[in-house]
Amino acid sequence: MPVDEECQHGIDSIKRLTPREKQVFYMLLEGMKAKEIALNASISVSGANYFIKRIYRKLNVNTKTELVLRYFEFRQHKDK
Repeated sequence: MPVDEECQHGIDSIKRLTPREKQVFYMLLEGMKAKEIALNASISVSGANYFIKRIYRKLNVNTKTELVLRYFEFRQHKDK
Protein backbone atom coordinates (compact mmCIF):
# COMPACT_ATOMS: atom_id res chain seq x y z
CA MET A 1 0.00 0.00 0.00
CA PRO A 2 1.51 3.39 -0.98
CA VAL A 3 2.31 5.80 1.84
CA ASP A 4 -0.53 8.22 0.97
CA GLU A 5 -3.08 5.39 0.93
CA GLU A 6 -1.73 4.08 4.24
CA CYS A 7 -2.02 7.55 5.81
CA GLN A 8 -5.56 7.94 4.45
CA HIS A 9 -6.51 4.54 5.88
CA GLY A 10 -5.27 5.61 9.33
CA ILE A 11 -7.19 8.87 9.10
CA ASP A 12 -10.39 7.06 8.09
CA SER A 13 -9.87 4.65 10.99
CA ILE A 14 -9.88 7.51 13.52
CA LYS A 15 -13.17 8.74 12.09
CA ARG A 16 -14.66 5.27 12.61
CA LEU A 17 -13.88 5.03 16.32
CA THR A 18 -16.97 4.72 18.49
CA PRO A 19 -17.71 7.56 20.94
CA ARG A 20 -16.29 5.51 23.84
CA GLU A 21 -13.20 4.57 21.82
CA LYS A 22 -12.66 8.24 20.98
CA GLN A 23 -12.94 9.10 24.69
CA VAL A 24 -10.28 6.50 25.54
CA PHE A 25 -8.19 7.56 22.51
CA TYR A 26 -7.97 11.15 23.76
CA MET A 27 -7.12 9.98 27.28
CA LEU A 28 -4.29 7.90 25.81
CA LEU A 29 -3.05 11.00 23.99
CA GLU A 30 -2.97 12.80 27.35
CA GLY A 31 -0.61 10.09 28.59
CA MET A 32 -3.07 8.25 30.83
CA LYS A 33 -2.52 4.61 31.64
CA ALA A 34 -5.27 1.96 31.69
CA LYS A 35 -5.92 2.38 35.43
CA GLU A 36 -6.35 6.17 35.08
CA ILE A 37 -8.58 5.73 32.03
CA ALA A 38 -10.71 3.26 33.97
CA LEU A 39 -11.19 5.72 36.84
CA ASN A 40 -11.97 8.66 34.54
CA ALA A 41 -14.33 6.70 32.28
CA SER A 42 -16.02 4.79 35.13
CA ILE A 43 -15.09 1.41 33.67
CA SER A 44 -12.97 -1.49 34.90
CA VAL A 45 -9.26 -1.71 34.15
CA SER A 46 -9.95 -4.75 31.95
CA GLY A 47 -12.58 -2.67 30.14
CA ALA A 48 -10.04 0.10 29.58
CA ASN A 49 -7.54 -2.45 28.24
CA TYR A 50 -10.24 -3.85 25.96
CA PHE A 51 -10.85 -0.40 24.43
CA ILE A 52 -7.13 0.28 24.13
CA LYS A 53 -6.63 -2.99 22.20
CA ARG A 54 -9.57 -2.19 19.90
CA ILE A 55 -8.19 1.29 19.21
CA TYR A 56 -4.71 -0.05 18.47
CA ARG A 57 -6.21 -2.67 16.14
CA LYS A 58 -8.46 -0.18 14.32
CA LEU A 59 -5.63 2.31 13.86
CA ASN A 60 -3.12 -0.43 12.99
CA VAL A 61 -0.61 0.67 15.63
CA ASN A 62 1.38 -1.28 18.20
CA THR A 63 2.68 1.43 20.51
CA LYS A 64 1.55 4.65 22.12
CA THR A 65 4.15 6.50 20.02
CA GLU A 66 2.56 5.19 16.82
CA LEU A 67 -0.84 6.19 18.19
CA VAL A 68 0.33 9.77 18.74
CA LEU A 69 1.84 9.88 15.25
CA ARG A 70 -1.47 8.67 13.78
CA TYR A 71 -3.24 11.47 15.63
CA PHE A 72 -0.87 14.10 14.21
CA GLU A 73 -1.39 12.67 10.70
CA PHE A 74 -5.13 13.03 11.28
CA ARG A 75 -4.77 16.62 12.53
CA GLN A 76 -2.50 17.57 9.65
CA HIS A 77 -4.95 16.15 7.11
CA LYS A 78 -7.94 17.70 8.87
CA ASP A 79 -6.36 21.20 8.83
CA LYS A 80 -5.82 21.13 5.05
